[in-house]
Amino acid sequence: MAQAPRYRWQPTTAEIAVRYGLREADVVRFDHNTSPFPTDWAPAIVAPMTRHLNEYPGASYLPLRQSIARYVGAQPENIVPGAGVDELILLVSRAFGGPGTRSSAAVPTYPLYEIATMQNHGEFKPVAYEDTLGYPYDGFSRIAETSDITWLCVPNNPTGERVEDAYIAEIIEKARGIVVIDAAYAEFAGDRWWKWVKAYDNLIVLQTLSKAFGLAALRVGYSIASPELSAGLDAVRPPGSISTLSEHIARDALEDHSRMERFVRFVSKERERFATLLTSSGFGVYPSSTNFLLCHVGPQTRDLAQELLATGLVVRSYPRDHILGDHLRFTVRSKREDDRLVEAVSWINPQLVGTAGS
Repeated sequence: MAQAPRYRWQPTTAEIAVRYGLREADVVRFDHNTSPFPTDWAPAIVAPMTRHLNEYPGASYLPLRQSIARYVGAQPENIVPGAGVDELILLVSRAFGGPGTRSSAAVPTYPLYEIATMQNHGEFKPVAYEDTLGYPYDGFSRIAETSDITWLCVPNNPTGERVEDAYIAEIIEKARGIVVIDAAYAEFAGDRWWKWVKAYDNLIVLQTLSKAFGLAALRVGYSIASPELSAGLDAVRPPGSISTLSEHIARDALEDHSRMERFVRFVSKERERFATLLTSSGFGVYPSSTNFLLCHVGPQTRDLAQELLATGLVVRSYPRDHILGDHLRFTVRSKREDDRLVEAVSWINPQLVGTAGS
């Protein structure tokens, strides 16, 4: 029997530092799409909880569900918590996929959709972007009509674009089975999905505290769906995949989301500045509704990525035969870190300037 595909883990910051003889503090992750700012406010919440680490978390996570429900405007029965969106993707495939079912997605997109489908012995049907990275609107719409699970990444990772509401509605209405919107970057795009869930009983929306909330290490995500679909996910959910510490920090972040809102405003402004700098450095920068920028670089892509890595700047690159083989993806980080990357590009490969996006 053929082995199901596995997710490819990136090297850790510590591993990169050892490999290149760097300090960990000098390694900057432009590849993870996470926040560059520390969570200095969290220790005060964690400290009282450390006296209770001998106990399991409450398996129902009702207080967390209630905090999420207040944040999105739903009811607790519409919410299923999970260890990040990643666990929820796996739960969706386990609950609603399996042998004899078909899942589909427009690619390139987050690879875990395909991995989850294959691990649960379903069929995965990718619909490729056009060579110019144009979204495959017609082809994907037709495939959705034959799919039991249709995956929509909105905004899309790794391209950064957000498809129009009218097209999302078309997909949901045409799909044979359920539609799953992976809305990991919802806050950056200004998206609020509860009204969509109320309107469509075949829709599941996945969101996370890893991106705009800047809490990637917590591994807290959640789904928003009808009570019936939520019950289906709860039926396959493990009883304690979110730690008590993670739950309490997540609840605090959700109840006071002003920190998240400030960060989203920062990203929106810094993304435009960073895009201008990258364009001036010779990259072809694509529009983005997220906290990252996809850039066309050209045939020197992998050499540049390796040179940057040797200086501690970790960027997202793709295999040579991938549709994004001549592209790099950069997380929007602090002004200082973004400037460091742009300066490194000019120092490593000054002849790149003015040529990469051509």
